[in-house]
Amino acid sequence: MGVDKAGKKTSRFKFIRKSTLRTADDSTTQELEAPVDDIEDDSTPAPEGEEAGDLQDEPDTQDETNTQDETNTQDETNAQDDLPGQDSLPTESLQDELLRQDSSPIVVTESPQEEAEMQSMFPTSDSPAQEFASIAEIDRADSPVEDPEVILKNLQETFQNIIDDKLANIPLRLIDTHSGILYTSNDLEGIFKESEEYQQLYENLLTTSVSKLQRRVDEFFRYAMLSHKWASAKDEPQYWQIKGSVYEMDAPLEIRKLQQFCTTSKREGYRWAWSDTCCIDKTNNAELQESIISMFAWYKDSAITIVYLADVSDISQLKDSQWFKRGWTLQELLAPQFIRFYKQDWQPLIDSDKNHKVELLSILHDITRIDVDVLKAFVPGVDNVKKRLSWVGSRTTKKIEDIAYCLMGIFGIHMPVMYGEKHNAFVRLQKEIMALTDDLSLFDWLGESSTLHSYFAAHPRCFMTPSYDARQDSTSSKFEFRLLKTSKRITSGLSSSALKIVKDVLSNPPHGRFIANGRMSMPFFVHEVVTLIPNQDKPGMLSYLVKAEGLSELEVIVTQRLVPLYGKNPSHKYRVVRMWDASLIQRSGSTSIEAVDASIVDNPESPEPPTTEDSPKQEKEKEKAKEKGKDKDKDKGKDKDKEKEKEKDKDKDKESWVGRSKDLVADFVADMVTNSTAAAFIRRLQEPFVAQLLCSPGDKQPWRRVGTTIRVIAHASSGSINFRAPENVIVH
Repeated sequence: MGVDKAGKKTSRFKFIRKSTLRTADDSTTQELEAPVDDIEDDSTPAPEGEEAGDLQDEPDTQDETNTQDETNTQDETNAQDDLPGQDSLPTESLQDELLRQDSSPIVVTESPQEEAEMQSMFPTSDSPAQEFASIAEIDRADSPVEDPEVILKNLQETFQNIIDDKLANIPLRLIDTHSGILYTSNDLEGIFKESEEYQQLYENLLTTSVSKLQRRVDEFFRYAMLSHKWASAKDEPQYWQIKGSVYEMDAPLEIRKLQQFCTTSKREGYRWAWSDTCCIDKTNNAELQESIISMFAWYKDSAITIVYLADVSDISQLKDSQWFKRGWTLQELLAPQFIRFYKQDWQPLIDSDKNHKVELLSILHDITRIDVDVLKAFVPGVDNVKKRLSWVGSRTTKKIEDIAYCLMGIFGIHMPVMYGEKHNAFVRLQKEIMALTDDLSLFDWLGESSTLHSYFAAHPRCFMTPSYDARQDSTSSKFEFRLLKTSKRITSGLSSSALKIVKDVLSNPPHGRFIANGRMSMPFFVHEVVTLIPNQDKPGMLSYLVKAEGLSELEVIVTQRLVPLYGKNPSHKYRVVRMWDASLIQRSGSTSIEAVDASIVDNPESPEPPTTEDSPKQEKEKEKAKEKGKDKDKDKGKDKDKEKEKEKDKDKDKESWVGRSKDLVADFVADMVTNSTAAAFIRRLQEPFVAQLLCSPGDKQPWRRVGTTIRVIAHASSGSINFRAPENVIVH
């Protein structure tokens, strides 16, 4: 080894510096090796083409070293600045950049072992092309910067997916409010891609966030929806009548309404508009079905819904508008987020640029009787079934099937649209609801039953009666049964076999309802009717007095005449039934059972449960007395052997007492918990309940529900605590 002028040891090994030169004629890669000697490990490599001896002859000054450091630092900074990023396209090839980054020196170590280790870390290549490929592969794997071409391609796909998703969730046809031309969704994609806005977004994909792309696409396809009461079909402009611009049409009669709607939408700043009169090809069954199923979502996603009130010239007339009496306009009120009401002269109903749905919230509540919170933020679902069905009870539709189809969005249900099925559409809707919920209010209706199935209502108007709360009747004079003060007394009124049935029901409750081949299997508490006779106090009415097992006499007013039941061998059979309700069972964590027991403790007049000879309390007292006696014998004994014997006997007796007391306490607690649960269950069965009347024309004949005009409220007979297990009944 040599020594430089500064007295430092120099290495006999050389630094190798690689560089890549690309000519204009070809892209041949040349490797140049520049031997460098007598350089410190921390020093900058010598420039290409200089020999080690030349460097040794030059003075090794600090200024030169600093100058070289600054030069190399600047080169590295420039190299980093030239690297392509996500927001800019590369000006040079990626391979050149990767090779330029790889131009750092390769240090060859001094010992053969170190040299072998370095060769294993940096294996040599057979050719420059192979070396370039291996270097590029290593750098591509380690570098967090992806290939800009791949990034651009992914962004283009993302942009197209955003457009496709948007077109899939807007109406199938929209009117251009600027030109008045009716376009399909496929046309809309072409129009967007030809727009200047699309070109700007597409050219700047690398510098545009995905959220901005989504926002700009949403803004371009914002649309307005028209809500109105239809005139006669011949007066409304249909799809097949739209030829060219709607602004240039002078027929049919209601074309002016469509023109005013488009003009108003344009004035409000919306390029696209939709009307159910001309934007649906009703001769195409597939398109018609898709439009009806998607209509709720279209209104919900609209930028604005313009409600035209042709019969309103002043806000005082709003409550009498026919718009509130049509079936389809219910979802057109609930679904949109932003609504503007316009009078018959196409002037705003109120002087406000804000959301009229919010501004008129209290008035809309008074007219529709729909809760304010629901009007503000409606959510489709199958909860509160009776209430949701009642909203459309007083509304009408021109086609019978539409009274069911207009409710699909309200319940979030999709089912095939089949015009011609008439009343079966509403039955199908009720079946779909029943399959998704356990809400028994679906069967809490009055009036005529459907001719297709007796347990389904014929029309939504059957649900317009208020829901019944059994607690309101709990203090009625008819409710003569009074709850006993302790669970032990309640359950003691039942036989052991009946109590076992109660516990079996609690441990294995009935399953839900299902329909097969037009027959519905439903779990009921059944009370067989003993007599059913006409009510002489109400002549001219279909009123009957019914006496059923375990119930007080009750009155039913029905929609059809019934065959009286009295005497032996009746031609018809009747049952008063109570539907199984899962809420009858007290679940774990419920406080209602604890409340019953707490009321017993709080009430000093409540008698304590009588104790028996084998009760834990008496056993505990006996054991305590025995223990005290044994303690006294232990103190008196002087003989150690006798004391040990007594101690052994004491431990044995104590062990026996503990075991017996644990078993007794466990059995007692389990029995009391079960009895308390059973008592709470029986207590709820004794409360007044909504009942239905079933009729069968004879033995082995199907049971059918009898339609009633008033709700049937049944009460347990005085002092009756007879338990009847629920049973599955097949009804038609």
